[in-house]
Amino acid sequence: MLITVAGVPAHPLLVHAVVVLIPLAALGAVCLAVRPAWIRPYGLLVAAGALAGAVAATLAKIAGDQLEAAIDVTAEFAPVIAQHGQFGLFTMVAAWPFAVLAIVVAALSRRPSGSGIRLVGALSAVSGLVAIAFTVLAGHSGSDAVWGYVAG
Repeated sequence: MLITVAGVPAHPLLVHAVVVLIPLAALGAVCLAVRPAWIRPYGLLVAAGALAGAVAATLAKIAGDQLEAAIDVTAEFAPVIAQHGQFGLFTMVAAWPFAVLAIVVAALSRRPSGSGIRLVGALSAVSGLVAIAFTVLAGHSGSDAVWGYVAG
């Protein structure tokens, strides 16, 4: 079964959510790590973005696997698709710790003591940057797979 939206495979639609939400949330996490005073007013927004990005990455991975199963992949194209699938998996795996850490930062900001918030904030920022790196790798390999023949 292939997930579609108005007859279009959902994978290319879902990846757009990933490439917007993960970098925006990661940028927010970096800002919160640099300016801890912003955690209380903006921590929940960053956490929501990170969580939405992780959900979108998971749905994009599922839809991508379904799309791969639904198309005929030639022998020369198989390594390109396999590499893209690996980067997609790494993106999904990296997005979830980032989402969890961003949620922990938002939760700690609501506690009176707020102990450990700087450390968790820094970890959230670093994990967000890792998620961005895998998002870029997955996005580049996917766009190269689809559009590489046009430019090359």
